[in-house]
Order: sequence, then structure tokens, then C-alpha cells
Amino acid sequence: MRIGKRQFGIKLKITAAFSLIFILLSFSFNLYCYRKIRMLMISDNDAYLIARAKTLLDKTEVLPAIIPLPDQNTSIRVLYHSAGKPIVVFQSPGIIKNIRTPAKTGVTDTLGMRVAYVVSNNEDNPAELMLVRSADQLNGNLQYLLLLLFTCSLLSVLLAGLIAYILSFYLLQPVQRIINAAKLINAHKLRDVIPVKKTNDELQELTETINTMLVRIDESLRQQQNFFASASHELKTPLAIMRAEIEVHLSKPGLTPALSNLMESQLTEINRLQQVVQEFLLVSQLKSSGITLHRQQIDLSLVILRLFNRFQTFMQQKELSTDIDFDQDAETFLVIADDDKLNILLMNLIENAIKYAVPGTPISCAVKQSNIKDYITISFKNAINEESFPTENLQNAFHRETIEANGAGIGLWLVKAITNLHNGKFSIESSNFFFEAVVDLPTTLYPGMDL
Repeated sequence: MRIGKRQFGIKLKITAAFSLIFILLSFSFNLYCYRKIRMLMISDNDAYLIARAKTLLDKTEVLPAIIPLPDQNTSIRVLYHSAGKPIVVFQSPGIIKNIRTPAKTGVTDTLGMRVAYVVSNNEDNPAELMLVRSADQLNGNLQYLLLLLFTCSLLSVLLAGLIAYILSFYLLQPVQRIINAAKLINAHKLRDVIPVKKTNDELQELTETINTMLVRIDESLRQQQNFFASASHELKTPLAIMRAEIEVHLSKPGLTPALSNLMESQLTEINRLQQVVQEFLLVSQLKSSGITLHRQQIDLSLVILRLFNRFQTFMQQKELSTDIDFDQDAETFLVIADDDKLNILLMNLIENAIKYAVPGTPISCAVKQSNIKDYITISFKNAINEESFPTENLQNAFHRETIEANGAGIGLWLVKAITNLHNGKFSIESSNFFFEAVVDLPTTLYPGMDL
């Protein structure tokens, strides 16, 4: 299965998770600190205002009236109570006139002002003093503190996120090495493909687990390949004996037509079984990379005509006709290929075309000069009952569109594998009620290709 383009990698996820946790912790901690500092600053300001008000009160007398000068940006009200009624001795001009005298001593906030109210304990001088000062400075300091904490938290999150991303890059390098090594895994290299580093952590455990899994897969594949090879070899001999015996009996005179037809039918089925056994043996060799090509120059025109002639009986049963076109402008019909493997390749393509062709239609075969230099193109085209047919999985081994479909599902996979062995190109297409298979094979030797 192919994995789509990654949108959110592990590094980004780690960074996002770390940043989110850091944001929650940082803002919670800074909010708690802000509240504590705010309480301390207000308490400190309260203590200052009360102390300053008491200092002014100590210098104040109401009988006779002695009023101290207030500090800059502050206002005062001096009063005393007589017969339960407040009598104002002095009051600074400004907003203080709109502020009521508090009912008890201490510091209060009103109209954006901080109000400190103190009462003298001297019976001879029953003075009371209200000190008013703007709360702008205190509020400004609190706002600055809040902005500073927020800015520091934001910068800390960004810096921590960047550090987390950089650290995750280095911490995940072992995982990336495992990924790179896993990309090189194929059916021919399954043992100890991922190097194990003695880190005594989860990465070492993961690497060892993957290697162990690959060993089990390798053993399973080897068992399958051995079964294919053994079964194919075991079937070849009895089939060859049966074929020889039937051919001998067919050569004897005096056979009745019914018996002759029966034996010819059995011989046809034996030939088909031998082809299947040969394909299974070839599958086993391809899976284990134990195949050797014996390349030689082969005339495609002779091979194709011979194979179509061989399948005439099957084509007649479906009333199929043959349309073979050898391009006269082609430089040559000679290809460099293994004779046995080329026969299997072309046989599978012709058989596939016959199997799925609409009865009463032609099977077209065209041999022409390829668009690729020093290559020749062979195409097989047949009519089908559908507008188009899904071709994505047709080149996979043992794939069948339905359980009821005939065959083992290895024909086109073998074609692809044999074509690749010959450094060729293979493609299939289905459209406009036609199915077409195209093979490009080399007509000359390339470096590394020996006859």
C-alpha cells in the first residue's frame, strides 16, 4: 500500500504537542504569578497611602486649623465630626469634591482614584483626613506586568517549540534510518536488513522486532517457493510419460474415430497442464531470482505465426479471426531474447486475448518499430464487452477479478516479469470496448547482456 503525502510528520506533531502543553503550563503559572504580584503591589500601594495619610494627619489640626500641603498629584480633605455630623475644614479643588468620605478607615477605589482615609486618636485634635491619589500609575504598572508576562510566555513558547523541533529531528534520526533501510527491503533481501544499534531503548527493540518479522516472512516465502519448485518438478515427469504414451497410441493404426478424438483431447489437456507446470516453475525461479536467460536472436514473425497457428482450435471454438500486421517499415523483426521465456510471454498474451475476446471478433497483433531506439513493439488487441476494464491489478501475481474467473492469475504477471528480465517495457490499456497489451523488446545487445 502506498502512503500518501505526509501532511503532519512526527516532528511537527511532537512540536505541536510540546508547545500546547508548554502554553497551558506557562500561561497558568504566569496567571497565578500575576495574581500574586498584583495583590502584593496593591497591598504595597495601600500601605504607602495609609502611611502618607497618617503622616499628613499628624501635621493637621482642626482647632485652630493647621493644614499641611499635600503631595503633587494628590488631594486631601480634612474634616472632623461634631454632634455626629462631618464638618469639612479643608478640601483640595478637583475631583475630590465628588468623592464621599469613606465609612471606615483604609484604602478604597472609586472614580479611578485611590482613597486613603485615616482618623486621629487624639481627643484634643479629632481630625480626619482623606488622601486621594490617581490609580493610573498603579493600573499602568499592573498592565505593564501583565503584558510583560504574556510576551515572555509567547516568546518562551516559540523558542521552546523551535528547540523541540530541532531536538525531535535529532532524536528521530534512528527512526529515519529504520525507514530508509525498510525501503530497501524486497523479496530477495529479508534477513538482517536493518542494522541494530545497542542503545538499550525502544528503538533497538523496534529494530530487532522488525528483523525478526522479516525472518519469519522470508521463511514463509522460501517455503512457498520450495513448494512451487518441488510440485512443478514432481508433475513434469508423470505428465511427460502420459503425453508420450498417448502420442504412441495415437500413432498406432486402427484407432476408432471416437477413441482418437478422446486421446487427442486428453493430449491437448496434458499440453495445457505442462504449460501451467512450466509457468509455476518459472514463477518459483523468478521469486527466488534463480533464473538465467539464454539470449539469442529470434525472429518474431516466425514465433508469432507459429503460436497463432497453435491456438487455432481455441479460436475456432469462439469464432475468432486473426489480424496480424507486420510493419514493412520496421528495420528488423529480430529480437534478443530467451527463446523459452519469449514463447511463454507471447503465449500468455495470445491466450489472454482469446480468453476475454468477444466471440466473432478479430484478435489483432501488430509488430512495428518502437518509439524507443533499438526496440521493437508487439501489441495484442481484442474486443471486450465493457466500455473499459480496470487494469490496475492485472499485473499482480495470482490476481483474479472474480473467484469464478479461469486461470491462476499469473499470466500478465509473468509477461511483466519476463519483459523486465529482457530490459523491455510492458503496458496494458482498456478503453472504447477494447483491451490492448503492448510489449517493447530490444533488438540489439546492451552492456551486461550476453548471448
